[in-house]
Amino acid sequence: MKASWNGAREWKDRIAGVFSPPADPPWEKVTADGPGKSAVLVPFFPGPDGPELLFLRRSATLRHHAGEICFPGGMRELGDFGPVSTALRETAEETGIRPECVETLGILEPEYAVVSGVAVFPVVGLVSRFKPADLDLSSGETEGACFAGVDRFSDVPVTKTVEVRGTLHEYPEYRLENGWIIWGVTARILRRVLGSLKGGMC
Repeated sequence: MKASWNGAREWKDRIAGVFSPPADPPWEKVTADGPGKSAVLVPFFPGPDGPELLFLRRSATLRHHAGEICFPGGMRELGDFGPVSTALRETAEETGIRPECVETLGILEPEYAVVSGVAVFPVVGLVSRFKPADLDLSSGETEGACFAGVDRFSDVPVTKTVEVRGTLHEYPEYRLENGWIIWGVTARILRRVLGSLKGGMC
């Protein structure tokens, strides 16, 4: 995906223009299939050559999604108002990025985790007044972080298929420069976000 970025203001305006301003609906009124509801933040950061996205690597000791590459986020908890609240709370816990540093731009329709079937609501946001060097990763949940420039992702990612309980699931696959592979629900969300930035879903 190659684009011309004429400075931070231009790409921020472009991203803000793509996604609808979010209304954080209460979880009680959010309908979704699957055994549970969760939310992740799709966090855009200013980079030297345009916008960058932050990805995390889950701890290898976790019971679910161990070692997977993901956006910060997690399951709805008691006390969370809606998807935005969940995404911002989880992001703060996992990375140290405070909610006041995030300008939320939109909530996308949910994707569903390949194995668990949990509904994942992507919340798109711009992060400011926060230095990447200040990331404070949760040692119990996260074992690494990586920033990737939006322009570095392929327009046509590799597509993979996996069979889970007799059902075939298709998902794209992206490889980061450090060798990490993004697959599953995170890759599906990434494909939709990149497609939206290019002017249409892909």
